[in-house]
Amino acid sequence: MNPETTDAQEFGIELPPNARIKTIAFDQNAKELRIGLEDGDAQRIVPVDKIRALHGARIRRESVTQLPPKARGPALSSMALTASTGIPVALSALGQKTTTVREESLHYALALRVDGVGELWYLLADSFNFRATLGKDAAYVTEFNMRELVKRVAAFAPHAVQDAFFTAVVGSLPLPPPVDSLLEFFRIVAR
Repeated sequence: MNPETTDAQEFGIELPPNARIKTIAFDQNAKELRIGLEDGDAQRIVPVDKIRALHGARIRRESVTQLPPKARGPALSSMALTASTGIPVALSALGQKTTTVREESLHYALALRVDGVGELWYLLADSFNFRATLGKDAAYVTEFNMRELVKRVAAFAPHAVQDAFFTAVVGSLPLPPPVDSLLEFFRIVAR
């Protein structure tokens, strides 16, 4: 079981059974995918006609950082100010404020539904080894690699149902709006 699933169950959230994809290899001659999952050593061999559905999403990740106030002029401690003026001074009284910085980043997730497999197989693009799957076509840019993988999987299994994300990538269309979490992505895929 994955840590994401354990955390979800702790909060009373029901998720479909899932397994994280570690590797994908295309066998064009045998018309099979070889899928390596993180929770097992053996590769799963998936005939192309067993791939039922292809899913993807951008996942919004927000972070909030508190930055200390910037020093104005020469840095003086409250002790130095008190010694020079003779008046007790608290630096916070000088109007310096902590700055809050909010950042939003988007991460990618892809998932496969396979006939005869009860689990949702998924990968997170930030930690997936695209070089092992794409070979010399892999780049140093996650989004480029993710788009290339989506196109290859869609071309390899053209009969599989594609969600709006896959359709957008394959058709060079704008991507659908991001989802708020991996848990939301799982819920959408489980419908």
